[in-house]
Amino acid sequence: MSSESRRNFLASSGTFLLGAVALGPMAGYAGEEHAQAGAGQGHRVDAKSQNTCVTCRFWGGMRKVSKDKTEVVAQSMGWCNNPDSPNYQKLTMADHQMEKVGVWKKWAAL
Repeated sequence: MSSESRRNFLASSGTFLLGAVALGPMAGYAGEEHAQAGAGQGHRVDAKSQNTCVTCRFWGGMRKVSKDKTEVVAQSMGWCNNPDSPNYQKLTMADHQMEKVGVWKKWAAL
């Protein structure tokens, strides 16, 4: 590699590196702002609903029951851990309805 091409490479790399360093904190701030805006939000489902993944004891997603036990708040999708389900070992939405009879089992926290 000639010394001229090395200089060009270092000059162009330096410009790229300076740009990345300058924009890095801005990108981090935007991501943090987005995370704070969505924090605490979740998908709310009536705790009495049957045949819904989030109220099933086999659903493996992030969820919690409200203090008055009237609703379940899910923070993500979850894995189906019921070997009798057609969705076994698949990701499902919290409000997914189970159509196959006898597969859904009530979550003990409810």
